[in-house]
Amino acid sequence: MASGDLSMTGAMTRAGALACVLATMAILIPVALAERSSESSLRTMGQAGWDMPLLQPLASQRGHSCTQPDDGTLSAIVPVATDHGSFASGVVFDINRVLTAAHAVQGGQEFFVRVGEVFQLADLLMVDHVNDLAVLAVDTRTINPLIIAGFDPAEAQTVWAAGYPRAQAMMTSSGVLQATREGDLHSSATIDSGQSGGGLLGCNDGAWEMLGMLRGYGTYLQGDRYVKLPNHSVSVAAATINEFLSSQH
Repeated sequence: MASGDLSMTGAMTRAGALACVLATMAILIPVALAERSSESSLRTMGQAGWDMPLLQPLASQRGHSCTQPDDGTLSAIVPVATDHGSFASGVVFDINRVLTAAHAVQGGQEFFVRVGEVFQLADLLMVDHVNDLAVLAVDTRTINPLIIAGFDPAEAQTVWAAGYPRAQAMMTSSGVLQATREGDLHSSATIDSGQSGGGLLGCNDGAWEMLGMLRGYGTYLQGDRYVKLPNHSVSVAAATINEFLSSQH
């Protein structure tokens, strides 16, 4: 099984200048699978060991600890795949609606979201290639949607990145918000290929919310190749996501 890789672009120096990956470029480069994906093969793959938190309805999140995201919160982060071999992540933000990265579904004809133990066929409803956003429609069953933040996060605020790297088990990492630039959030929470479309999470008064959607990471130039920075990720800010969603109504 192969997953997509994030491509890194921009002018970078040997000293290690950070690069913000642009949505208009191919951030996720799918690696060809041994055979073309299908709904049945994705279902088999799901049963073979893509781990994710137990899906269950959430009670009120207010008053919960802000130490780290709980299983109920993380259940809203789901694996996403396409028929052309691209694997990414997504966030359930409304009933039967999943937000993911536009580059993760680009070129696909069929789209799949893992809910429970199997991949389900999803419909592509909305795409914004400029801001790297896409919305899929799928039966999300009992998953409690994750709230999209209605506030701008503060610099140095603690954040958590959550997604499915390289079509494997969910990975979470913590960091702090470093900067906000042109609608993107830069943080020290590390991510890897396949986590595009996942959630950058923050805690507000005991409730976990989505501060942004993961889209790429920073690199520096070493000789003739780009090297991934271990503690730098870039996310589409919640304000940009909310503007995108409201413009479609």
